[in-house]
Amino acid sequence: MTIELNVEKIEFEAGYSVHELPVYRIALGELIPTNTRKTITDWSNPNSQTGSVGFMDVVCQSRAIPFESGIGYETKDVLAILVVGIEPEFRGRSRYLGYFFERAESLAREWGLDTIIADWIGNIKLRKVIGRFGYELYYEGEFGVKRL
Repeated sequence: MTIELNVEKIEFEAGYSVHELPVYRIALGELIPTNTRKTITDWSNPNSQTGSVGFMDVVCQSRAIPFESGIGYETKDVLAILVVGIEPEFRGRSRYLGYFFERAESLAREWGLDTIIADWIGNIKLRKVIGRFGYELYYEGEFGVKRL
């Protein structure tokens, strides 16, 4: 099922990297400076932009993930969701979160990947709902994995 949103969708390199790998940003809404958003404010790069509704940053990298059996780990290339931020006035509408997870799946496929991880899930509410999107929590709920 494709989630349709009536907001602008913009995708671009986020302007930072993780272990020298470029981070890709999906922004919803009008572009605004990252230091003006209410959620996950970023003062490190004054030229960085984000979406007025929300954003998601992803990177393709090798990660240790649990075997499907749940016993042990394997290292493989994955699409890592580094951060998802939805502005307070747009929260509680799972279609925005659903759109980001759906877009992560399509990006993973476009980039030839079959696994997505949600990285360092600090938000307790997200830990409670991420299973609805097909993710299995691991490492005491700090990470989620989805096999496509």
